[in-house]
Amino acid sequence: MIETEEKNSTKSNLRKNAIRQDGEVSLSLFNYCFLVYYFLISEIKKNAHYAKGNLLDVGCGSSPFYGYFIKHINKYLKHEHPEAIKPNIDYDYLSELPKISAPDSSVDTIISFSVLEHVSEPFETMKDFKRILKTDGMFIISVPQYWHLHEEPHDYLRFTKHVLKKKIIEIGFEIVYMKELGRSFATVGQAFCNALILMFDLNHVKNIFNFLKGQKTDIPIMKSIIYAVLRSPLIILSIALIPIINVFFLILDKTLGSPRDTIGYFVIAQKK
Repeated sequence: MIETEEKNSTKSNLRKNAIRQDGEVSLSLFNYCFLVYYFLISEIKKNAHYAKGNLLDVGCGSSPFYGYFIKHINKYLKHEHPEAIKPNIDYDYLSELPKISAPDSSVDTIISFSVLEHVSEPFETMKDFKRILKTDGMFIISVPQYWHLHEEPHDYLRFTKHVLKKKIIEIGFEIVYMKELGRSFATVGQAFCNALILMFDLNHVKNIFNFLKGQKTDIPIMKSIIYAVLRSPLIILSIALIPIINVFFLILDKTLGSPRDTIGYFVIAQKK
């Protein structure tokens, strides 16, 4: 009985904390994910024109990147894990990666951001990208080299540019573009922000935000409020420090950062 409850709990939490689950990407300086968002959105804006035809967003969550791509394509298709669906979203395909329940040679573009680290066999997923992409089709992805544990226990891998180049070419794609998402000082700044946030039980933090937005709360709201009151000095300190860290380390990164350390990579590849 306990084993079943644990299994169900794991399923209910599947991908619940993913970046891609948010309805939109916040570039507020008070956002502890500002640095990774800043570089990711910059790359998407510069490279969204590579998207064409029918686009499939793999692991789409609430499709926060829809607005950046829609003007370049004919159709925006949505894929998600069947246990991570949201009731207000119409999905085109539901499947557990590495397999995608889409027909062969059926799409022109695939996008997938902050997803492949949660797949135990990410390069098998890329093989399925190849299967469902048309000839000369493109995929556009982001993957982390650094990030704290999240969406546990479904957090499996981190990537270097060398393994990405090797595997992507072996699978049968040509790399069109690869860029680090921030450099060494952005990575340090992001780690600093993460360390501040990880001092807290994020379930209580999210519970309060859900309550304020009029959404369903997973924990009795009074428990979360008491938790917040008891830790209010640290919370206030974090709120004050995060925008300062974001600005300071962004400036340092742009002037002195080394590409040998990065938050992650943004990759565009084309099916040969």
